[in-house]
Formats: sequence, structure tokens, C-alpha cells
Amino acid sequence: MKYATVTISVFLVLAFSCLPVSAAEYRQNELIVKFKPVPGSAHVMATGEENRPVIIAVDDAQEAIHELKDRDDVEYVEPNYVIEAEDIPSDWPYDATQWSGLELPDAWDILDRHGPGYPVTIAVIDSGVDAAHPDLQGILTPGYDFANNDGVPEDDAGHGTKVCGIIGALGDNGIGVAGVAWNIEVGIMPLKFMKNNDGKTTGSLSDAVSAIYHAVDNGADIINASWGFYSYSYSLFDAIQYARDHGVMFICSAGNKGQDNDANDHYPSNYPHENIIAVAAMNSFGELASFSNYGLTSVDIAAPGVGVCTTDRDGGYSTWSSGTSFATPFVASVAAMVKYLSPGLEVTDIRSILLGSVIAGEGIDFQNIATGGCINAHQALLSEAQYDASSKTSAPVADTGDGAVVASGESGGGGGCLIDSGRNPGSPLGLVIIFSLTVLFRMPFMRHSG
Repeated sequence: MKYATVTISVFLVLAFSCLPVSAAEYRQNELIVKFKPVPGSAHVMATGEENRPVIIAVDDAQEAIHELKDRDDVEYVEPNYVIEAEDIPSDWPYDATQWSGLELPDAWDILDRHGPGYPVTIAVIDSGVDAAHPDLQGILTPGYDFANNDGVPEDDAGHGTKVCGIIGALGDNGIGVAGVAWNIEVGIMPLKFMKNNDGKTTGSLSDAVSAIYHAVDNGADIINASWGFYSYSYSLFDAIQYARDHGVMFICSAGNKGQDNDANDHYPSNYPHENIIAVAAMNSFGELASFSNYGLTSVDIAAPGVGVCTTDRDGGYSTWSSGTSFATPFVASVAAMVKYLSPGLEVTDIRSILLGSVIAGEGIDFQNIATGGCINAHQALLSEAQYDASSKTSAPVADTGDGAVVASGESGGGGGCLIDSGRNPGSPLGLVIIFSLTVLFRMPFMRHSG
């Protein structure tokens, strides 16, 4: 199992034994500090809030860490690391091939037959969103911009808009593309902590942590985190644990260095929390993308992450979005489908359903990730029906197939574009999967600032 019971005391011992600042990029004039709670604190008693880390301004981060780490009132202190979105440059070499399906039409049929379900909110903690995009109208809920401290999370990088489109671009409206979860009542809460910095999409650890608490406190059911870095953070650990304690799933990208995360840490995907699902990227051949991180214990599942078509800034569309960033919302969307049908399921239940219903075999066999397979929406919903049949209000759905998860001759994958023709994308006439692009050879991994 990826996650295990770990005592806070062990982490605190490690915290104070490993405090020197690493070579990772961080803000030189800020630190994240969690102070020990003061018994009988008037503020805590008045607000009912648990003790959370704070940001403090310093002249020199490394010097201040050494000064603070031995104070009796400090639980932990750490740098305010820079986090980067985990996408891949659009000019990466490619060749043309066809994406095969993820059995999305069959999943959509189940959802249509079920009728109205539980409204699901996915917090996309990213670079914001193009709120005026015609394919995202009516699905965005109030968000926040932590990078600029205002209530308008406008996307100046494009990364967040792409993630939002993969989740919920409107289907059956005759324009653009259809998102994976287009036909359920899904709300996307855009929480901006990254922005365009000299061509890279980056943000601070402290803003990411603040966004997680905000998402949980404002009703998110699922958090999509398409970003990462390579330094352990205690404040991020705490924030994800807070999400777990409040029943919120945390779906995150595995990273784009082509590394084994079992041997080389990547966060937040390597945390042991039982609400986390770490997602690798696959190409349309049913192979792990050469840039994708992997790990038999630290990376859970694969999803399409090469040549994905989705919404983009200024009302446009991207036809070549690649990276574990864009594999992650596929998994978040299927988690939303399961939650939509069975809102009473615990995060551990949803995790088990998704990881237990992967595509495997028939050309899909990832020896170096935990499940060995790719997300499958149809099988996940069939598993949900068996897992929580007593809570369903519609007739049980039976699998009338031969048990094969992937049709003969298919390589698995399921990315590309779901072109919205104005018909129901779940029907043969409405679903058009265009020829997409995939990588034929390895390229040096994308630089991360963290």
C-alpha cells in the first residue's frame, strides 16, 4: 500500500534534523512557520480554528531558519518553496496516431440512466481560469486569487484553463470540446496560486497551502493539484491531512522528470495520505510517457497525458497539451463521477474503486506503477454500483460485456479531443475522437524550479 500510519512525532524529529535549506528554489525573504498552540488561546477559542502555519517576512531565509528551529514555541519552520506546473512544452517532437477510448461513452450512458445525482465541486488549485471562455460557462463557482490576493482568479498562464477544460468543458453545446465530466452536475472552483513568470507557470508553497485550506473550508469534494516540486514540506503535509480529515480527495500529478519517485521524492504525490491519488501520464500507444515519473509504491495510476486537446486562454483551444498535469484531471473527473452517484462514499472507498478498476492487459501493462494500469471511467462506475449498491436510487447496472476492459486491437489511453458536435457525446454520432499526437522518443525532462 502506498499510504501507511505515520506518527506526527516521527515527522517532527525528522523536521528538526533536516532543516538546512536545500538547493531547491525558494523565496529568500519569507518563511513558513507553524507555532505551537498556546493553551487556552483566546483566538482559537473564539474562532474554533486549528493551529495553522503562517508566513513571516525575514531578511535571510537560511539564517532565520537556524534561528527559529530551536525555539520552544516553534513546531516547524521551512522555506517558502517555489512550485511549478507540470506541463511539457508544446513544441516537443511528435508523430500522428490515434487515441483509443477510456470507455467514456459507456460511463456517460450510466450517468444518463441514473438521472440527477449529488452536485460535486472540484477545486482546481492552479493558475486560475479564463472565466469568459464559452466552453466553461455555468460550471465555475466563486474562486480566489492567492497570488494577487483578490477575488478574480484570472488565468495569465493558460495552465489552469486547460485543466478546467479537461474536467468539465461543456458538452452538447455544439462548440469546442467536451470535458470528461461534462454530463454531471460538476462545479469547478478556480483557486489561483500560480502565474506566468518569464514563460514558466510558478507559484509559492504558502499560497498553495492557503488554497488547500480555502478549498476544504468552502465545500470542495475533490482537489486537483497539477503541480509539484522535489522538497518535503511539513505545511503541505498538514494541509493535505486537513483535507483528508474533512473527506476531500486530493488528486495530484506524479511529475515530469522521468524519475522513479520511490527513490527520488516528489511532492505532493509522495505523501502517504490515504486521500491522495498520484497520476502518471501515458501516451496513445498505452505506454508510460517518457517524461512521466513513476514508482511502484508512490505512483498509483496512469491517465492520458500526451497530446490532449482542451480549452485555453482567450476563449481558445489547445490541441497539444502534454504532461502529468493534464493526466491528473482525467482521474479527478472519474472520481467526481463516482461521488456524483454515491455521495456517501469515504475517500478511501473512492480511492479503492478508482485503483481497482483500471485498464490492464491488452497492451496496457505498466510494471512500474502501483496498479499497473490506466483509469477507466466505465469500470469505475460499475465497481461503484457493486461497492455501494444500497445507496443507489436507480436500478443496478450490469456489465453485459465479456469482461475485457480494453477492446481487441486497442492500445488504451483515451486522450485527444472530444469534439462537441452539438449532439450527446455519449452517442456514436456525438462522439468524435480526432487524430491526436504522441511522442516517439524521449526528450530531456522539463526543468523544475522546485
